[in-house]
Amino acid sequence: MRHKNKIKGFILLLFLFSFSAFAADEATGDETQTNEDAIETDNKTASKPLQERSFTPSQVKRIEALTRQLEMNAANEIENLSFQGDPFLALHKAAQTNDPQGCIILLHGNNEHPDWPNVISPVRSELTKSSWCTISIEVPDSLKKEALSFTPKEESEQTEDKTLLTHEEVVFGRIDASIDFANEKGISNISLLGYGTSATYALKYSASKQLNTGALILISASVPNQLAYFPFAELLKGSAQPVLDYYIRPNQFDKHYAQARRIAMLQRESQTPNYTQIKVTSNSQFSIDQKQLVQRIRGFLKQNTQQREQLKTLPEFSKSLFYQSP
Repeated sequence: MRHKNKIKGFILLLFLFSFSAFAADEATGDETQTNEDAIETDNKTASKPLQERSFTPSQVKRIEALTRQLEMNAANEIENLSFQGDPFLALHKAAQTNDPQGCIILLHGNNEHPDWPNVISPVRSELTKSSWCTISIEVPDSLKKEALSFTPKEESEQTEDKTLLTHEEVVFGRIDASIDFANEKGISNISLLGYGTSATYALKYSASKQLNTGALILISASVPNQLAYFPFAELLKGSAQPVLDYYIRPNQFDKHYAQARRIAMLQRESQTPNYTQIKVTSNSQFSIDQKQLVQRIRGFLKQNTQQREQLKTLPEFSKSLFYQSP
């Protein structure tokens, strides 16, 4: 009896050993297959182009939607200007008087459009009541914010010009085309207004072209693509236009940029033309009192640009708005 039990026990152990060996072989095979699949998947992923995540509509779609809307409500404002044969959208509003003081060219921020509801739309509409025509132009996106990879530091190190901006030639060419458009209408007193990243485009254009009429207006200026801000701030030393530098609770990077601009202007040998920097207290970086902004711009232009004798009384404004310490 004991002999039979030993035989049964031996057979059971043999069976368990065989099953374990089989299971181990299966596991090894599965693991090998899994590793091969992973390698194959990695190779396929590496061979595919980088996919982009879409958080905002593309510029083409934004411009198309805006154009359709304006064609229904304000088709007379649409001007299809061009640079090097490439058309771009420009929105022109004539001064609401027969004695225009000049024209203001507006540059919207990154991933926006020429009638952006924040800053751009109210300014381009309201300043026409103060005898200024406005031309708001399409600015190419400086960087698709949904892109997954970008190396601004490496790119900036590869060029000697530390103030070279993405699409700079295109943006400057479009500003030139807009100035030509204004000149054709008999207006030579040109001001520039840049919002967000486009404030830096306006700043560099004004300094490099040595504009000496009108004014340069910077609204919540920031530097595109995280480039070093100091070289751009230094450009202000050569500005021949009076500058209104208006910003709203910037992030830490933009705050340093604002401080650098102020220091650069204070270091000029001559304090003319006038430079005024205003920091606005707000609950949000993106919360702008549009009425106050327009009033400040209107007053700054009146006090710092050549003004023709008005045939129509301009709206009243509070002088205290332009003399407050930042």
